[in-house]
Amino acid sequence: MKLYSLWALSLLIGSATSQADALESQWELAMTAAYDRASDSSLFEGQSSVSRQALLQGALQYEAWEGQVSTFHQAERGGSEDSELVVEELFWQGSLQDWDWLLGKRRLDFGVGYGHRPLDWFLPIERNPVSLQVSEGVGVVSASRFTESGELSLMLIDASISQVSGGDLPRGLAMRWYQLGLSAEWQLLGYMDDQRGVNLGGSWVNTYGEQWEVHAEWRYQQEYWRWLPPELMAIPKQEKTNDGWQALIGMTWANSIGHSIILEYWFDSRSWGKNEWGQVFDYSQWYQNHGVQWDSFRRSSAMAFSNDNALRHNLLLHWMLSNNEYHPKVDLVYTPEDSGLFLTIGGERKLTEDWVLGASARFFGGRDESAFAQLQSQAVFTFSTTIVF
Repeated sequence: MKLYSLWALSLLIGSATSQADALESQWELAMTAAYDRASDSSLFEGQSSVSRQALLQGALQYEAWEGQVSTFHQAERGGSEDSELVVEELFWQGSLQDWDWLLGKRRLDFGVGYGHRPLDWFLPIERNPVSLQVSEGVGVVSASRFTESGELSLMLIDASISQVSGGDLPRGLAMRWYQLGLSAEWQLLGYMDDQRGVNLGGSWVNTYGEQWEVHAEWRYQQEYWRWLPPELMAIPKQEKTNDGWQALIGMTWANSIGHSIILEYWFDSRSWGKNEWGQVFDYSQWYQNHGVQWDSFRRSSAMAFSNDNALRHNLLLHWMLSNNEYHPKVDLVYTPEDSGLFLTIGGERKLTEDWVLGASARFFGGRDESAFAQLQSQAVFTFSTTIVF
């Protein structure tokens, strides 16, 4: 456990013991069991697995302090087990000289998309996962000034205090300008950090009547690491390059019965295209056919999946029904460049006000040469339960 975690946990415990009546808390326990069916991809060693996860989260508030602490446990059948205590958030809020101040560790989420969020700059997390995950914040000192229709914020960001994400994470200075109109809202963001240089972005959301909504967001990144095109008998390499772009546009329709539909398209210039993934498939087949001495080259090609988006062009269709008891949903992501897709079917059943059961199935596929068809998993089946107390 990092020193920051020990300090934060000690502060929370101290607050609870000294002023127990003033401390407000709410706890949630989520548990999942999953079966991961391996694909026949030549990039990975095919082996299906069964796993389980448990996540205990506590939301705490003490005067001007707020926090969220979690204990995350995961285990695989016949494999290792691991538990971690994570301070997801711990921050103080107050006002001084007509400015609102925030100091501590907090999640900063400025994106407006459903399937992808180009404005998740500071500590991105997986969108709509079928497994449990810890969503922690970044170190931030921010000053915000509000008007009747908007907000101006200046932020000093340090993502390196993360307990869960590995590697050297960026630090920098950010600015956000937000405006709200009669039916629309928009924002502009700028961020200068020590790893990616200048980051610029913005978003726009507009509603039309009671049923329709349109949203868009974009991002420019001055510097980023990209995977070089694959080569036969060579370990994949990265190079630092300039001028990366991401953009998303989407729409939402919803009615009074509880049905909602989301359509989205997003583009990522940093990602590979059809030709690169086709080469990965061809080379991996060659390695597999020429013996185990080529296994290291074959498996190394999977490094390209570490990109935020596997393909430059992505389409999403989402449907959900919300009523008093049942919440089914369907997500379909399709990559038109290489005819890849993954489909998620799931839902939740509300048994009581504090108890929910859920299940989901996610399938990966498409053409053999597509990126999604080369993933390690062919399907993931998950059962979950959540209890609030």
